[in-house]
Amino acid sequence: MAPRKHGTRGNLKRKSKSIKHPQLSKREKKEIKEFGELDPLSSGVNPKTRYTKVADHIENEKVLESESSDSSEEEVDAYQQLVASVNGNQHNNIIESDEESEEDEKTNGTQDMTASEGEEDEMKDEEEVVTSGKADDEGSEEGDDIDEEDESDEEEEEEILEKEDVKEDYFIKECDPFVVHFETELSEDFVEGLGKKEKWKREEIKVKHVGHGVLTCPKEKCHLENVRDVEEEDDLKNLYVKHKLAEGVENANRKLCKVQNLKRGASLTPFQASLFRVLNKYQDVYYPERSHLNGEEIRLVYCLHALNHVLKTRSRVITHNTKMKLKQQNADTEEYRDQGLTRPKVLIVLPFRDSALKVVNIMMQLLMSSDQSMVSNKKRFQTEYGDEDPPNRGVKKPEDFEAIFAGNIDDHFRVGLGVAKKTLKLYTKFYASDIILTSPLGLRTIIGVEGEKERDYDFLSSIELLIFDQADIFLMQNWEHITTLMAHLHLQPREAHGTDFSRVRMWTLNGWSKYYRQTLIFSSLATPELNALHNRHCCNYAGKVAVNRKDTRGTICHIVTQLPQVFHKLPASSYAELADVRFDFFLKKILPNHKDPVMSQTLVFISSYFDYVRIRNYFVREDLEFAQINEYSSDKTISRSRGEFYHGRVHFLLYTERIHFYRRFKLRGIHHIVFYELPRYPQFYSEICNMLQDNRKQTDKENLTCTVMYSSFDAQRLADIVGTDRAARMISSSKKVHMFVTGENS
Repeated sequence: MAPRKHGTRGNLKRKSKSIKHPQLSKREKKEIKEFGELDPLSSGVNPKTRYTKVADHIENEKVLESESSDSSEEEVDAYQQLVASVNGNQHNNIIESDEESEEDEKTNGTQDMTASEGEEDEMKDEEEVVTSGKADDEGSEEGDDIDEEDESDEEEEEEILEKEDVKEDYFIKECDPFVVHFETELSEDFVEGLGKKEKWKREEIKVKHVGHGVLTCPKEKCHLENVRDVEEEDDLKNLYVKHKLAEGVENANRKLCKVQNLKRGASLTPFQASLFRVLNKYQDVYYPERSHLNGEEIRLVYCLHALNHVLKTRSRVITHNTKMKLKQQNADTEEYRDQGLTRPKVLIVLPFRDSALKVVNIMMQLLMSSDQSMVSNKKRFQTEYGDEDPPNRGVKKPEDFEAIFAGNIDDHFRVGLGVAKKTLKLYTKFYASDIILTSPLGLRTIIGVEGEKERDYDFLSSIELLIFDQADIFLMQNWEHITTLMAHLHLQPREAHGTDFSRVRMWTLNGWSKYYRQTLIFSSLATPELNALHNRHCCNYAGKVAVNRKDTRGTICHIVTQLPQVFHKLPASSYAELADVRFDFFLKKILPNHKDPVMSQTLVFISSYFDYVRIRNYFVREDLEFAQINEYSSDKTISRSRGEFYHGRVHFLLYTERIHFYRRFKLRGIHHIVFYELPRYPQFYSEICNMLQDNRKQTDKENLTCTVMYSSFDAQRLADIVGTDRAARMISSSKKVHMFVTGENS
């Protein structure tokens, strides 16, 4: 489908033509079927029937005028003038078309029969459209894909003439964060200052129900009030949310997010409301406290924010299209810059297909609150992104594992979404999409590498809202895909893609898009990679908010086995030399002690795959007895390695964090543990240590040991494991060795 024509080229060419053989479009036939008569502003209607509801439009104009009584007199007069111009143009077109059609009817009356004979077939095709609130999922998918381009053009022309849309957008307040953020023109000196660290200021803030954090914004200009000064406004309409979205929030929260403790009259929980107020300021947000308990609440908030942004952008474009059409005869040269170089505005990066399915379900619930809303390709999407056959898990897995790996966990996908007033289109082409849902791998395969002919990344040139959900899982997939994505954002497109450059915003043409883009990062971890993503690639001139992780006692408190744990601090002076320092310390201090036959059945837990390869190669060269389990091992290899280790046929077992993340094995036969590096996920530490307690096999608890290596660069991981206060003392202490003893007798 070709990109939607936002500018004058797509609309000004649609001049009023004589209707020689009146035929009804699919939409108009549906209106006849449901309401019994036609909308006089619809195109392609017999001119004689256009007079049947002129009185209704005059009445509607009076209703709209009464609704806007709270606005200033100048705004009301301007709106009435715009509506009158629309009605005046339509009335002139009606008279002109009526005169021409009367002459055509005298000579071509016989062909009217031909048009009416095809109505029955077209009415059958219309029944295949998936309508919200009706069980039409059995319609053919081919019918959903037919004539999407024609329907899009026809729909947009009708929307230009709808007075309700014009009114809602025309009275958009100047204090709306959308208007303030994207219609503010920055000076060159200010933009140059954004690249200098000394031009930014940092301050501690507290966001109620969200947590403490750090607000970073330019010293010279912060066009929005600080986060801490946000009023506790719960009415979404007062937060500049589109009315059609606000009406569906409560139902979506109850049905999809399973939220039951909503206050009377509230659509969001206190946590959701506070988070949405921060997002609604168009500031960058880094929230590392996501979990399987609040994940769906967060998903609803950013879906609401994304749809609100898309609908406001679309309303702005349609309003300007209408004004330009009305001023065409006056040769008005006023410019309306409301677009980017390409159409996609929102990019949501997700780890699995199931996550994309949940996002689309929430968007459908928010958009499809009215009975007249439609979803195209719904059945196909549910088939391809729906639940796969659940794996046969003989052992009960942890709760967070069940939440992450529920549903379809395919990590290679990308799909475009087109949002219209009453339609949500799935599987639209990227250059005809408003929202793109993708996984890191799915996006990387289309971006490609240098030298490929089929690579494409122009659709990333005008992204205004970038969302990373479950960002910690990207570290378990391939973080390089994320760095590749960030390197290809806001590059100059290689093709025009039907862009009307007279409508492109000036800050886009200046190459300043990254300073207007809002980036949202939701993760269950705080890692150096995510911190770097927030600090280096988030350049929003409105500022950025980084929420701090809450103080914790650490997952070490969840260890039930009586176990002495020795922590060795590595003497690394820089992060660049940390890998070599850790490897040398392991070979010289840790490995010699664990080679002793008394230390047999030692599990070596390795967080990084690169470190795993390095240690495995060393073990091979030294001819040490070991087995290995990593994310690339086959089921047969895993089964053999577990058996050999359990029966003591091998001395060591090398075990990676990624295989534990994806499989959560409960290994048996462990007598000693070496954490080559602290795990990214703090719960993994207690899970591995609790594997020492084997109820089926009696083990001498006095001989169980646990050895851990850490450095000052692992402060966040250490805090999540041993607790915030203990970690602070261990990092600042001059001692190199610390011991903890856990268990019932500790």
